[in-house]
Amino acid sequence: MTGIGIIGFGRVGRGLLRELHQRGEATVVTALAEVNPGGRAPEALTADLAYLLAHDPAYGRFPGAVTAEGTSLVIDGHRLPVVFEGQPARMDWAGLGVEILVEASGDPAAAAQAARLTGAGVDKVVITRSEAAADLTLVRGVNWEAYDPAKHHVVSCSTCTANALAPVLAVIADAYGVESGAVATIHPALSGDTLLDAPAPQASAGRSGLGVRPVTSEVARTTAQLLPALAGRLSAMSLRVPTLLVNALLADLVLTNPPADLASVVELLRAACAGPLQGVVALEEGFLGRPRVAADFLGDTHSGLVDINWMSLNRALLRLLIWHDNERAYCCRVADTLRLIAGHMA
Repeated sequence: MTGIGIIGFGRVGRGLLRELHQRGEATVVTALAEVNPGGRAPEALTADLAYLLAHDPAYGRFPGAVTAEGTSLVIDGHRLPVVFEGQPARMDWAGLGVEILVEASGDPAAAAQAARLTGAGVDKVVITRSEAAADLTLVRGVNWEAYDPAKHHVVSCSTCTANALAPVLAVIADAYGVESGAVATIHPALSGDTLLDAPAPQASAGRSGLGVRPVTSEVARTTAQLLPALAGRLSAMSLRVPTLLVNALLADLVLTNPPADLASVVELLRAACAGPLQGVVALEEGFLGRPRVAADFLGDTHSGLVDINWMSLNRALLRLLIWHDNERAYCCRVADTLRLIAGHMA
């Protein structure tokens, strides 16, 4: 595969490298950049990054040998230089063997700057967030065939919640139409959460991460970005909860042309999961007739799992519960995107 660089080695950056390692493709990563070193000595911070990669509280030990030598990570003997630079545009990406740059820092300013690097050292940029500067927002199961290497040089992978919701919603909307919908995500903790109350631009987001906090959600906007016919028809909110991983997404949809019964919806989704959405969406039926819970989906690689145990249809009102490992599944889709782009560059 083409040489890949990663900006930001947080949860997504480390998760992506872990996924590429499991696919036997870790050696295609030729450089890492950390844009927020916080004044730490580069050698010490590199050792910290190695420590965080080797030991993960959710997924366990890294399935390979990890160490640090100076300002390089060494993974199964593969040396990976780490550059500590707050300005991605200042880095010699081409000299580091990078052709596709992944912006995974979560920093909007770094993402906007990375988006301007195509043609100035790298061929393609992939952004792991919703990004207005992207030439295309690409989600497997929704618009995978839309990628055009001749004109799409900055690609956004959207968000974990849009990757979970949009493929399912596309199937439902195509079959029955969606008049309106309300979406609530029960989202695990994020890096900006604090244990103690602290000031924040959104007051509720600054409250203690040990409690449940209602905050705004971008999933209505990011989903409508992928499915323009639903623009203005969805509203969304998020409940931030003090867990490591696995998101629950609850969608109440008012259908334009509802089916006669719930079984029709189940069969529609079953066919989609066995066909165009295979590997992207799955039906969750429980175990021995018993519904499962969030912890049971840790490490699942599907963008979303539609739980039929909690699906209901009341006239035109359809309720869906969609589980997804908001890190592992999303990193799988980013890895899929890299493979798609690199395949056109070979």
